Amino acid sequence: MIPVLIVLFGHNLLPEELVSQLLPQWSPSPYYALLIAVALYYLPFGLSLLYKMYLTNGKVNNLEPRKQSEILAATHPAFARLAAADKNMQEGFPLFAAALLAALQSGVPRAVISDYAVLWIIARTGFVLIYAIQTNNLLGACRTMSFAVSICCVSKLLMLAASQ
Repeated sequence: MIPVLIVLFGHNLLPEELVSQLLPQWSPSPYYALLIAVALYYLPFGLSLLYKMYLTNGKVNNLEPRKQSEILAATHPAFARLAAADKNMQEGFPLFAAALLAALQSGVPRAVISDYAVLWIIARTGFVLIYAIQTNNLLGACRTMSFAVSICCVSKLLMLAASQ
C-alpha cells in the first residue's frame, strides 16, 4: 500500500527547488539520461552474471540459464539479492521511461526533467548497490528509501506532464 501512496502523493515530497539544489551541476539531456537508465536497467543482471561466472568457475549453463540461476539463488544469498534487484529494475524502469517521455511530450522544461532523471538514476544506482550488499536492517532501510525516492521521481514527472 505504501508504494501506491507514494505514487499518488510523492510528487509533493520532491519540490523542484530542492531537487535542483541537491543535485550535482550535471544536467544531461533527458534522452541521454534515458540512455543511462537503460544501461542501469542491466546493471543487476550484469553483476549477477559476473557472480555466476565466479560461482561456477566459468561453467555458465547457457542451455538452461534460468534453472542454473534458480539453483544459485537458493544456495547463495548474494546471488539471490542480485536476482531480486534485477527483477525490481524490470518492474521499475518502464514506469520511469514512460514518465520521462510523457514529461517531454507534454512540454515540461528539459532542465526540470533532467533533474528528476538524474535523481532517479542516483536513487536506482544506490538501490542496486545496497541490494547487492544488504545484510542488515539499516541497509534494508536505506534500500527502501532509495526505492521511495525513485517512485517520487516517477510521480513528479507524471504530475508535471499532467499539469501542462
